[in-house]
Amino acid sequence: MKLRVLLGLGLALLAGACGGEKRPAQRVVVIGADGLEWRVLRPLLQQGKCPNLRALMERGSFGNLRTMIPTLSPILWTTIATGKPPEEHGILGFTDENLQQYTSTMRKVRALWNIADRCELESSVHGWWNTWPVEELRGHMVAGSSSSELAEANWKPALIPGAERQVWPLELEPRVMAMAQEHGTLAQVQALATTRIFGRFAPGELGEVEQELIRQTLWSVQADMTYAAIAEELLRTDPGDLNMVYFGGTDVISHRFWRYYEPQAFRWPADPQLESRMAGPKAQVLLARAIDNYYEWFDELLGRLLQAAGDDATVLVISDHGFHAHSTDKPNPLFITGHHLDGPAGVFIAAGPGIVQRGDVAAFLERNELADCGHILSIAPTVLALLGLPRGADMADEAFVAVLDERARKSALLAPVPTHDTGFRRARATEVPAGMKTDFVKRFQQLGYIGSDGQDANLPPQQQPPR
Repeated sequence: MKLRVLLGLGLALLAGACGGEKRPAQRVVVIGADGLEWRVLRPLLQQGKCPNLRALMERGSFGNLRTMIPTLSPILWTTIATGKPPEEHGILGFTDENLQQYTSTMRKVRALWNIADRCELESSVHGWWNTWPVEELRGHMVAGSSSSELAEANWKPALIPGAERQVWPLELEPRVMAMAQEHGTLAQVQALATTRIFGRFAPGELGEVEQELIRQTLWSVQADMTYAAIAEELLRTDPGDLNMVYFGGTDVISHRFWRYYEPQAFRWPADPQLESRMAGPKAQVLLARAIDNYYEWFDELLGRLLQAAGDDATVLVISDHGFHAHSTDKPNPLFITGHHLDGPAGVFIAAGPGIVQRGDVAAFLERNELADCGHILSIAPTVLALLGLPRGADMADEAFVAVLDERARKSALLAPVPTHDTGFRRARATEVPAGMKTDFVKRFQQLGYIGSDGQDANLPPQQQPPR
């Protein structure tokens, strides 16, 4: 009798946590673009570029998304996924006090995909920060793996063939790994780099500085290409109720090529020795387009994901912070020339069922008028509202109702549950295998940039750069 009462109480609590109203959005797609910046995007939209982002803006809502400091990717993207500040979700940086990389086993609270699973909804998660090792859930997860061994060059999530527990369910792993081997090959990455992002250079045009900056960026080109292809296929064949895809390259290229993008902001003193290590004027003209080119390529990837998701999907495109020029008076040892240390606002764009039309695209393009679209802490409760689920009362913010239609606002006003974390069990603790670290380093070292001179830039790594 007592067991029956406890079971009934548990089911009642679960029912309360899972709402009961018809969902405002039947399928939600959250696209995370690390470091996406309005000051880069606006001129491209004025030129008629990035048509997929513009189409979302015209039929939905857009504006600034406020962030928090420190602007470290694993902290911010876990905050976005949980609705909790770092001191509560437990991911406090890239590595802990013992210099061990943070993994999914260290997150203390439920993420959106765990809440969806608890409410018998399916999720499809691709490349999100701190999702390795994968968690067991309804739907599928392709982990965002990382390695502290690459902190010296470019530490962003990637999919590494051969590493364990990167795909859930386990029976999906052969299919995912086959797609990973088909997309993002060295030949494809190098072809994209030369034809779309950086350009072709004659022998001697690139300096050793730019060769290393390009090599550090190619890791994220490969990761973005791979995750986009896998997410597109699974969105088309087996979409979840909640779908989340992360792209890191928009951040990486902005850190490394802002000086070329906005040269007028930099006043570096004349230094013949430094100039001998850097590209000449002709190459710098090509590199000035690198950030724009990456944004345009990201827009193409987004377009394919939108087509796979279908016209009835509710889509959110978000960035964790913006960008601006950095080290403008003199170069730093890593030649990082774009940064976000002071927490510039990121991008919020949303459209589809549950989202109102809010924002004037013409006014934005003409007068740079941008509305406030909440805080990164409001993303999780906003997504829950779109899924017809109440927020947790212990979440740090509420849904940003200004972008929601009447039915989604009603969902956002559901009485919050005390917490979604009751009974949460962390992913099984796992040590990072030595072989996984080796595979990361080996794969990174293979990504030498091959320009028209056919030379592979394999320079020694430097100290850890900011992410």
